[in-house]
Amino acid sequence: MKRERGEVFMPLQDLLNQAVEVRPGDHLVALYAEEKEIEDYVTSFIHSALLRNERCLYITGDVDSSAVLQRVERLSAGSGASGELLVLEKSDVYSKGGKFSPDKLISLIQSTVETAVREGYSGLAITGEISWVLDYEDGEDLIIEYEWKLNEYVFDRYPVSALCRYNVNRFSHEMIRNIIQLHPLILWRSRIHENPYYIPPEGFKNNAIAQYQVDTWLKNIFSFTNTKSRFQSIVDRKQEEMRLLHKNMTNGIIMAFLKLLETHDPYTKDHCSNVASLAFRLAESLEISEEFSTKIHYASLVHDIGKTIVPHGILNKPGNLTGEEYGYIKMHPEHGANALDQMDQVREIAQAVRHHHERYDGRGYPDGLSGDEIPLMSRIIAICDSYDAITNDRPYRKAQSRDCALGEIAACAGTQFDPGLAAQFIRLFSPEEKSGTFCSGL
Repeated sequence: MKRERGEVFMPLQDLLNQAVEVRPGDHLVALYAEEKEIEDYVTSFIHSALLRNERCLYITGDVDSSAVLQRVERLSAGSGASGELLVLEKSDVYSKGGKFSPDKLISLIQSTVETAVREGYSGLAITGEISWVLDYEDGEDLIIEYEWKLNEYVFDRYPVSALCRYNVNRFSHEMIRNIIQLHPLILWRSRIHENPYYIPPEGFKNNAIAQYQVDTWLKNIFSFTNTKSRFQSIVDRKQEEMRLLHKNMTNGIIMAFLKLLETHDPYTKDHCSNVASLAFRLAESLEISEEFSTKIHYASLVHDIGKTIVPHGILNKPGNLTGEEYGYIKMHPEHGANALDQMDQVREIAQAVRHHHERYDGRGYPDGLSGDEIPLMSRIIAICDSYDAITNDRPYRKAQSRDCALGEIAACAGTQFDPGLAAQFIRLFSPEEKSGTFCSGL
């Protein structure tokens, strides 16, 4: 079995998250074709055992053990891992006396876990690879006997977990099928799976595999349709945690920007949040996609971040601005867009920020776009931005009423604002379009 072209395995962190869910009594098999693959599996299994304060037996033989040990050491540093790792050669464990004996190995595991518990460890974890047993004439039968005896005489009786390792390129398909049926848990393609094809040891012990296949498979299939694997659940939970982390980080960075802008220009306090709420509400009323509504919310939150570069004295000047001073003001959409344009994921938001002071008649800035040339997000933000500016205090004038602001938006529809969007915005406040006198220049 070879890795398919384009196949992507889970990163080590996802494996570590799953391995934390391994419990005493869990019997896993790792099926693999490449050394790098099994290196990740062994590393995650050992690290999780050390975190659980278990004595871990790492039986070398199928992977670069020095690389595994280095990775385990890095992971364990500062992690609070209190277990013990013992590294053994296969000859020290599997074939004392020159021949592989399933019964002797089972007895060794039982005595080793008893000693570990007496010495204060919570249990025993063991990982090893025994494909070399195939060198014996009856090698496959010995492996099958060892695996079902593990299930019969170790698991559920002792606090032991095990990760058996099999290179799929070294076994027949029939043997791989038997290996799968002997393990309740399978580590395959970097994911731990609860195995619906597992057959309890009685099936092998009594040579009644076919009977147990039918009974167990039907039982497991029914169970698996009603219960989600605990290993998949941990992956889903960690992915959701990462999604929330990204969301919280994004929101936190945006709020930090807004706090910086508020410190620089006190008149913008709550302005960006107000514009974001209005823009989101207008976008929803247009029945545009949820993705668009979410993006315009964020674009509105950051639409004025470019003002942090505009001198404080110009932003808060109570009188008329000079031409040079107004030139500084007109640069803020470009400054904000240039900062955002460094990230591919927010290019659309950057464009919305750049063009939120364009006018429908083409007399706006910075690029003099007109009509539908102006991005839809920008046309929406322009209306909401103006409404909130009119209804709140500014250095050059006091706040005006809602009706006055809506009247001004109606008067400027078709010149400053997209007429269709202006009408829809007004409908958000009243079932009928309002008309009013022009209050003051926007």
